[in-house]
Amino acid sequence: MSVEPPALILVTGASGFVAAHIVAQLLDAGYRVRGTARGAKLALVRDHFKSNPSFEAIQIDDIATSDFHDALIGVDAVLAVACPLSGKADPNEQLKGAYDGTLNLLRQSIAAGVHKVVVTSSFATLLDPSFEAAYKGIVLNEQLYGKAFPEDILAGDRKPFYRYCGAKILAEEAAWSFAEDHPELDLTTINPPFMYGGYAIYPGNGPHALGSTELIYQLIAGDGKSAFPPPSTVIYCNVRDAARAHLLALRLPKLPQGSDVRGKRFLVAAPRHGARLWTETVQWLAETRPELRDRLPKLEDAPKLSGPLSTTDSTQAREKLGMHDYVGWDATIDETVTALLELEKKWKGQT
Repeated sequence: MSVEPPALILVTGASGFVAAHIVAQLLDAGYRVRGTARGAKLALVRDHFKSNPSFEAIQIDDIATSDFHDALIGVDAVLAVACPLSGKADPNEQLKGAYDGTLNLLRQSIAAGVHKVVVTSSFATLLDPSFEAAYKGIVLNEQLYGKAFPEDILAGDRKPFYRYCGAKILAEEAAWSFAEDHPELDLTTINPPFMYGGYAIYPGNGPHALGSTELIYQLIAGDGKSAFPPPSTVIYCNVRDAARAHLLALRLPKLPQGSDVRGKRFLVAAPRHGARLWTETVQWLAETRPELRDRLPKLEDAPKLSGPLSTTDSTQAREKLGMHDYVGWDATIDETVTALLELEKKWKGQT
């Protein structure tokens, strides 16, 4: 069924980059929102949305093991957004948080009679954790599923991004398998690529608190620290567009009986024709923000592409979800850089 305002929506990890935008858009649309957070982030999210009586925050310390009973009381739909960031958690905890956290919330949602769940996944689940398919010149869409194995992603020589991708693959596959065993569940996954843009809630002190926007900060870090991001592909989505996709998913009716349970898996990616390579982005920043020229990496230091860039096909998100327009690359980068420079001032003021 379609979930319309003023329904009560549970949003996990409400202080996160995309989750905070989701909360803000839900409130603007007239929904009531209950956001989960842990530790100091609980006070942060409460303070940020304190002027809106339609928002409340509740403490959930561990999505993999916590009891969601109180959090689910009166809830009409769940947006499962919380997930440890790449490189920001112990590998075992990252896998546990993604995999066990997803299943824990799905099980408790069903037990509480909440059948509509939207999971924030990633376009990384379309590929294997090696990410090699991003440089094979293929078209990426929802029909593709990456394969991952716990013993592989936890191997000692695996890089944080590899582990992050593997954890997301395993978590999403667990969610779909659960949905296949529980036909009463109305499951949607939103699969955005790298998300950039401004912040609804500013993160903590220092670049270590950044998520995907850390890739942009690498370009402008300065002091000899500027570098091109490792993934030289620019498959992206503005964070505000990714948030909007979650709201649109709430309004989708349940698929008819007998339909493919996985029919509401949506790759939400901005069209490639509006994006630039990282080298082109550096050149564009040098032209549009001359004050940053001395901070930008040298073009000759850009890593070579290992193959032709793959592209994305978001036809399903356009036709079924209603994602017709996306914020362009230049506007997204400009928005991100503005936010990062503002953050940088805050960091320097705290040191």
